[in-house]
Amino acid sequence: MDDAPQTIDLAHLDDAMFGRLYKERIEPCFAANEEHRVDAVKQFKQRALIGGGVVLLVAVGAFMFMNEIGGPLALSFIAAVFAGIVAYQPLAKVAKKLKQEYCTAIAQSMGATFQIGAFDPPALARLKQLRLLPGYQRSSFEDLFSGQHKGAGYELYEGHLEQRSTDSKGRTRYTTVFRGQLIRMRFSREFLGVTIVRRDAGVFNVFGGGDVDGKKLERVRLVASQFERAFEVWSNDQVEARYLLHPVMMERLIALEAGLHGKRIRCAFEGGDLLVAVEGGNLFEPGDMFKPLVDPARARRIVDEIASVVKTMDQVLTAQTLRPAS
Repeated sequence: MDDAPQTIDLAHLDDAMFGRLYKERIEPCFAANEEHRVDAVKQFKQRALIGGGVVLLVAVGAFMFMNEIGGPLALSFIAAVFAGIVAYQPLAKVAKKLKQEYCTAIAQSMGATFQIGAFDPPALARLKQLRLLPGYQRSSFEDLFSGQHKGAGYELYEGHLEQRSTDSKGRTRYTTVFRGQLIRMRFSREFLGVTIVRRDAGVFNVFGGGDVDGKKLERVRLVASQFERAFEVWSNDQVEARYLLHPVMMERLIALEAGLHGKRIRCAFEGGDLLVAVEGGNLFEPGDMFKPLVDPARARRIVDEIASVVKTMDQVLTAQTLRPAS
């Protein structure tokens, strides 16, 4: 008899499925790291106590030397930040190890793989060419999930893009222009045209959809007015765009944005790919490391974030079955 855990379809996740996933794959990761977390909390408290003493000495010494309040306060703040970072390092180490383990377990549960870093970001150049991402000079990427769902492939990862600027004194600074999730969904049936969906850009809509590889994009009028107020859609195939972006699909895009705790979702249907960019926070993290790890609510948040992507793929597959054959 094969007792190996079953693969779970996150597109149809219910409480029973989650309970099985948590018990079989995630809770063992939490339990195995709980002792390490407790030890790391003790180290944090010890380091914080020592760091607090150092900060106090810096403050007193700076005040005696400078004989004013502004400089000592600034130095004390810098010392406190540095002390806090040093104190948290044991917890950060446990959190990274824990994240690698539970994300790998969740990925395996749906027949996928997980890579925490050191990977080539999928479809990044095309995301930029389609104007789903802004220009940037510095970038970093993490948390790559790769897998298959009903014959369609997908990659989900996080990106942080920064733009460089130089002030009048020649000092260089970097400003974040995008932080969030990037997704490529790969379907066996190619789309007939190019369709780009953006959150309504207000006055910037007068610039139109432009063109993609010489193909002019025209504005698509959506069936449901509430979605037309929220999104701007551009395509060189009006018929296909309406099959793809019916109300259920638009609701799914909004749900994906919410599921990833993001904003300003934009996407493009092109070739066999659906490319998505969502501005948001740092997802898939373990959460508060000062609390016990063994908690289903901690895991449910992470699983729901990943499930929102698979549910969107399901809706695209449904839309493709309704599209007339080319």
